[in-house]
Amino acid sequence: MLVDYRERGSAIPDALVTAGLDVQLTDLPVGDYVLGFGLAVERKGPNDLGASIRDGRIFDQAVRLQSAFPQAVLLVEGEPRGIPEDAWRGAVCRLVEDGFTVLHSLDAEDSAAWIVRLAKRARRAEPTTRTDGPRRAPRHPSAQAEAMLSVVPGISTTMARSLLASYGSLAAVAAAAPEGLRGHPGIGRVRAARLAEALHGGYVALVDREPEPVRPARGVRAARRWILTGPTSGTELQSFDRRSIALRALRSAADGTQLIDGLTGEVLAAT
Repeated sequence: MLVDYRERGSAIPDALVTAGLDVQLTDLPVGDYVLGFGLAVERKGPNDLGASIRDGRIFDQAVRLQSAFPQAVLLVEGEPRGIPEDAWRGAVCRLVEDGFTVLHSLDAEDSAAWIVRLAKRARRAEPTTRTDGPRRAPRHPSAQAEAMLSVVPGISTTMARSLLASYGSLAAVAAAAPEGLRGHPGIGRVRAARLAEALHGGYVALVDREPEPVRPARGVRAARRWILTGPTSGTELQSFDRRSIALRALRSAADGTQLIDGLTGEVLAAT
């Protein structure tokens, strides 16, 4: 875990070390705690929150944090001081509307507990791989019959139950003529042919079968970005993963700056 040097004055870094986390103090350009590749936390104490709202610094920090990390968390510690309640609650609501996650802690100890929990969940949130090992077969004979029918392409579990309820057994479904099956609701010519092929087709040994068609791997879809370009054509200034944040950044941009949808190339707004 990366922790900004400015957090040395709080008791949180020591509490994180005590909890067993590997803490590295560094000079972070954005955020106070980086818990993983895609998650960062900005902590605001009772005095810091009010000051950052009054000078508007908190909204600039939100823009930069959300531009750098897919998940950004604002941790509000204690009760904000030096600012009316309506003002700080309104500012927090604005951050929530822009996609910022806001958590509230009672004190530094509670903040450390939140950060430890977030760090553990971030570590567990890595994508899992599908296992191809054997699955436990259903115990009830009727559930086994449903499972056997539902592996036929085009036959869902719901359709398998409907067929079994109508014909009474798996053997009766297998004995039915394709023309009779086509009279069942939802069973047309293609599904009837697939059922007949699966239930009556001759067995072919594994070594003699044609190889199964391989489904092409699905690529990772690129994240949609909203891009600020400068007056000079093709000059990219900043990119954002949220349109609302990009629009807000556009308000303070130089004349001639354009906001472009990175997916379609459409110019959405300009200064």
